[in-house]
Amino acid sequence: MRHRPTLTALLLALAVFATACTTGGGGEDEPAVEESPTAAAEEPAADPEEPAEDAPAEQTPEDDETEPAAEAPEEPATDDEPEPAPEPTPIVLTASFRGVTEDTIRIGVGFWDVSLFGFGFFGDPKPVWDALTGAVNAEGGIYGRSLEPYIAGFNPALPNEMLAACITLTEDHEVFAVLGGLRGDANYCVSEQHETINVGSQVNARGELLERARAPLASFRLSGTAGEEVFITELARRGWFDGATAVGVHYDGSETQDRIEDVVRAAFADIGVEIAITMNIDDLVLDDDAIESQTEIMQQQVADAGIDRMVIFGAAATGLVTYGDLGIQMAAVDSTNFETAVSSGIDPMALDGTIATADRLNLPSDSVDAETQKCLDVVMAALPDERFERPGPGVENSEEDPNYWNYTVLACRDLSLFVQIATAAGPELTNDSFQAGLDSLSQASLPEIPFLSFGPGKYNGNDTMRFVQFDGDADEDGELVGLGDPVDLTP
Repeated sequence: MRHRPTLTALLLALAVFATACTTGGGGEDEPAVEESPTAAAEEPAADPEEPAEDAPAEQTPEDDETEPAAEAPEEPATDDEPEPAPEPTPIVLTASFRGVTEDTIRIGVGFWDVSLFGFGFFGDPKPVWDALTGAVNAEGGIYGRSLEPYIAGFNPALPNEMLAACITLTEDHEVFAVLGGLRGDANYCVSEQHETINVGSQVNARGELLERARAPLASFRLSGTAGEEVFITELARRGWFDGATAVGVHYDGSETQDRIEDVVRAAFADIGVEIAITMNIDDLVLDDDAIESQTEIMQQQVADAGIDRMVIFGAAATGLVTYGDLGIQMAAVDSTNFETAVSSGIDPMALDGTIATADRLNLPSDSVDAETQKCLDVVMAALPDERFERPGPGVENSEEDPNYWNYTVLACRDLSLFVQIATAAGPELTNDSFQAGLDSLSQASLPEIPFLSFGPGKYNGNDTMRFVQFDGDADEDGELVGLGDPVDLTP
């Protein structure tokens, strides 16, 4: 008990010392040291207590200014406040161009009804576009602007109907852009005469159309001649030319030959294969007698030259039909015309083993990619009573029971292409800003098209090439099967 006052005094002194170090002395904590002189006198050896013993019992606020050393470390924690982050500049939307208001973007859709030809019944395009644009709008549209679709249908065999569709979209509805495009000369009506953006499946952004266009063009076709070059190189790599007696080249018309013949000859020279004969047929010959006569002449020429390998460039149907009965090996850059050749009477087994290419991953054996599935889900939810069946062997369409799969995926590609370019263009949407957005889109993808790119002078953006082979025994009419992963042709 004799030592308790001393212990108590020591504890109090230590508390005072800690308080002084924290507050810098003085202020509201100062009354707690009133007993420290007595305690300090009984324990003179306790050096840490001496500052507390010498401190005056009361201090004024002015005394704080005499002890700056203890205050400096505490100021950032008690006095400084973080500067507020700058507020983002709000986007101001204006009626920046024809078809563009503060709130909306009007887009036109050229719908060509192939049911007139007895195949590929698409169904009603309006609910498809309503569902797809509704999904875009639900996610905020394009910089807050909603999309308004306008559809103009036409018979693709009647030029006057296509021109009427162009007038409806560009003059009556004054759309900002036409998606999907029209056909033939009607595309000049859109991009040249009415200076309206034209993007999508029916646009081939090269040649005269590109030269005459007064508004941006964009398509998901293959660009330039890279496809033909890669095709020839890949055939050689696979050993397709090994053991060949004589190799021939077939063009589907003069336009194709004029465009790619120099590239084809150079590619064959690079692999060390000589072209023994060059054949050319014009798909626009419509007289049956003329076609039959020309086909017989070409067959005889190929037989006389001893050709046992024929490489077909352009639309493959004429080549497959012409040489299918000769028992020679064929390779066709375009894989879309095997059905046409078989329907013309060619035995599927005569085409067995023919190698070709495709620009999409849409074979029945391919898995459905996530982008395509998301798009289909949107439209299927809006049209629960309609049929969505992936095309393939045994899948038929009819006017009474249209299959919405093909057209839905096609519309998805057209719309996705427009949305990506318009987003890259920025909120001030004009023809010029859309062109700048198109030129900047160096890497993109679309449903069933994993590789896509654009840039100055490159407006056919598809960079996807996958090799396929015709299996004549797979089904009654044969079918195409994939050969490995797609090739990325992105420059």
